Amino acid sequence: MQTTQTLQLVERYLEAIAARDFGAARSLLADRGFGYTSPIAHFDDADRFAESMEGVGAILHGIRTRHRFVDDDVVCHVLDVTVSLDGYQTQRVVQLARVEAARIIGLEVIFDASQFHRMIGQGDTR
Repeated sequence: MQTTQTLQLVERYLEAIAARDFGAARSLLADRGFGYTSPIAHFDDADRFAESMEGVGAILHGIRTRHRFVDDDVVCHVLDVTVSLDGYQTQRVVQLARVEAARIIGLEVIFDASQFHRMIGQGDTR
């Protein structure tokens, strides 16, 4: 897949998430071999991951792309994600997406999860 097409695919995924169109987001994920990891969750099944993302819709206020980088089949986005946890808060998030055969096969999302852990009762994670 060409670099431009790879970027466009991942951009469509982020647009679908921002629009809370989780069906469209799911359609861009690989049916087999998909993996997701973040400080708060791990999935190896695209359907289960997509179901979990529907819960994000309740708190997601917006996504703004600060930077994007493409290296063959890997797209890196530096994002400002605004959520309504304890008021509106914007957090810097890095997302690495790996694309194969015109589908996203891997997502790694990197962010500071300490506030999330405090809110769900896991204490201070510093």
